[in-house]
Amino acid sequence: MSLGIISNFAADVAQRNLTQSSDEATRSVARLSSGTRVLSARDDAAALAIGSRLNAEQEALGQAQVNAGQANSMLQVADGAMARIDDILVRMNTLAVQAASGQLDGDSRAFLNDEFDALRDEITRIADDTEFNGIKLLNVTAGDPNVTVDFQVGTGNEDNEDRITVSLVDVTVAGLDADLVAADLTTASGAGNAIENVIDALDALNTERAAIGASQNRLEFASQAVATTRENTEAARSQLLDLDVARESSNFASQQILVQAGVATLGQANALPQNLLSLFN
Repeated sequence: MSLGIISNFAADVAQRNLTQSSDEATRSVARLSSGTRVLSARDDAAALAIGSRLNAEQEALGQAQVNAGQANSMLQVADGAMARIDDILVRMNTLAVQAASGQLDGDSRAFLNDEFDALRDEITRIADDTEFNGIKLLNVTAGDPNVTVDFQVGTGNEDNEDRITVSLVDVTVAGLDADLVAADLTTASGAGNAIENVIDALDALNTERAAIGASQNRLEFASQAVATTRENTEAARSQLLDLDVARESSNFASQQILVQAGVATLGQANALPQNLLSLFN
């Protein structure tokens, strides 16, 4: 290659390499400051696409786990109220057994019946008053649109895979046993019938509590499964997108050296035409 003072090929080469080293150093700084290996599609288009989906999945799984926890809390509220209704029915059964005994007169049975009536009203009051976020949990009729609060515990839209359906219940007096509504302890025979009514109501209540308990256990296992899936999803996302800081720090140091060398070399290359002027002397 001939030597000339108009074109400076050496400076052009040095400038090109310096620009490349400077760009790489800048990208290294960006990666180190952001903590991610893939800043844009130019870095790794496939990893960016997959990582973006995994990130969305992980965020959705986090919300699904929250949903499962809130659903369990909702059912816990229902079960706690049913436990109190169970206590009331046990007391009503005791009153009915007492009133059925022949040693009591009419006045004594009337006193027992007053408490029996009050406790019966309390069952319905508890059922009416038990709510979670405005949703009645224990006084649900067949036509109520909330007879079944589908819990989203997955990230998709499949009923059997991503949602758990729990049926809410009616544990008012009428809902537990229709005959208990008119039960009366003022006579021995009426008290005897009331015993059967209360026992039937207890059986119905315990059936509903068992269903609630089964749903709680299912939601607990679902929450644990979501947590495990979330951990694995995060590990996969991290493998694709997270930066190897030690490796990138080494790369940045290397690029810094190249930039410094490029600056020095470019200075030398720019001095070459000046050296050619000595040939005129």
